[in-house]
Amino acid sequence: MAHGVLTGFATCNAASLYYERRGSGPAVLLIAGSTGDAGNFARTADLLADEFTTVVYDRRGNSRSPRPAGWTTTSVAEQADDAAALIELLGLPPAAVFGASAAGPIALDLINRHSRLVRAGIVQEPSIFSVLPDPAAALAPRRALLQETLRLHGPREAIKALLCYLNDDEVLVAIPPDVLERMLGNADTIISIEGPGLAGWQPNVEDLRRSRVPITLLYALETLPVFREMTSWLAERLRVQPMTVPGRHGFYYYRPQELAGVIRGVLKSLPTE
Repeated sequence: MAHGVLTGFATCNAASLYYERRGSGPAVLLIAGSTGDAGNFARTADLLADEFTTVVYDRRGNSRSPRPAGWTTTSVAEQADDAAALIELLGLPPAAVFGASAAGPIALDLINRHSRLVRAGIVQEPSIFSVLPDPAAALAPRRALLQETLRLHGPREAIKALLCYLNDDEVLVAIPPDVLERMLGNADTIISIEGPGLAGWQPNVEDLRRSRVPITLLYALETLPVFREMTSWLAERLRVQPMTVPGRHGFYYYRPQELAGVIRGVLKSLPTE
C-alpha cells in the first residue's frame, strides 16, 4: 500500500540533504551505499510505513543533495555525522538504522559515536575491506573493471558495470528508471570522492561489542564471496549469527519486500520501551 510521502531538505553539517519521510510509529533510517540515493530503499520504506516512521535520504553530493561548496573529499565519520544530524533534526531518536554495503561503515560509526540516537542497527554486507588479509587483492577485480570501463566509456557506464558486477545484468531493469538515472548521475561523486574517502575505514570492534545498541548482520546468499567474508568476520567478533536472504548484493532492488520483512522482524523482536 502506498503511503503519503513528506519530502524536504535538512541542513546537516553545512550540507543540504534531501529526505523522504513516510508513515508513523518507531523510526527507521535507511542509509544507501554507493550511489547514495533515497530511491534505493523508497519501496522498502513504503512497505514499512504502516507501522514505522521511515526516512530515506540522498547522501551529501548525491542525487538531489547538492555537493557542498569546496567539498572534494569525505570520510565515514563525516557521513555518520550527517546521519546523526538528520536523525536529530527530524525528531527521530532513538531510530533503528539500516546500512547496506558502503553504508555499513556509516551505520557502524553512527552506533559507535552517536549511540544515544540509535535504537538498533541492521547492517548488510558492510564494506570493511580493511579487515581482510589482503584488501588490495580483494578490491582488484572491481578496480580493474571500473578503470577499464572509465577509459573506454566514461563514468556513467562505469557505474552501470559496477552495478552489474555486484548483481547481474537484470539489476538495470529491477531499479526504477528514474532512480537508475539519478544513480548514474552520481558517478563522479562515487569515483572521485567517496571511493577514496570511505576506503580503509576500520571498525572499532571493542566499542561496538560494549555498545548498548543491538546489531543485526545480514548477507545475501548469492552475494560475492568477499562480502560474505567481511560480514562473517564482523559477526564472529560481535558474537552474533548473521541473517541471510535470497539473492545478490542488491537483493532489495529485485524484492524490496524481503528487506522490509527482515527489518520488521528485527524491530518487532526488540524490547518494548
